[in-house]
Amino acid sequence: MGKPVDFETRAAIQALTIEHAYKLDHGFADTLHELYTAEGELLGLPPRDLIGREALQAWGADRVKLARTSRHVETNHRLVWDNGTLKGTVCATVYRSDTSDTSATAPFMVGDYEDEYVQDAGEWKFRRRIIRRAFRIQS
Repeated sequence: MGKPVDFETRAAIQALTIEHAYKLDHGFADTLHELYTAEGELLGLPPRDLIGREALQAWGADRVKLARTSRHVETNHRLVWDNGTLKGTVCATVYRSDTSDTSATAPFMVGDYEDEYVQDAGEWKFRRRIIRRAFRIQS
């Protein structure tokens, strides 16, 4: 699949994906849009896909108002160049609770994020993130 991904790029992308999870898990979802290009997409997120920074910002503003505890555990970062586009797959397990008692929390979702990254004003950003659920626990 094309040229190898150099260490500097790999480190930058991993920092980007870590920041994405951190913002969701630590009350900063209202700034998540900053990690996306102007036309960025977050697809497969119930109840609707988010297209563009404005949609991401509005969703994030609503998300920080929730009394939700979540943790995104991400691993197995795979990066490849595909016809000049940097693509990634990240395995994710998501835990979440909408109550203050988190003692019985089980994984909410196990799956993959399929990403496309681009440089925007010299910084790596998400162009697209697709959530692909492999397992989902119904509560």
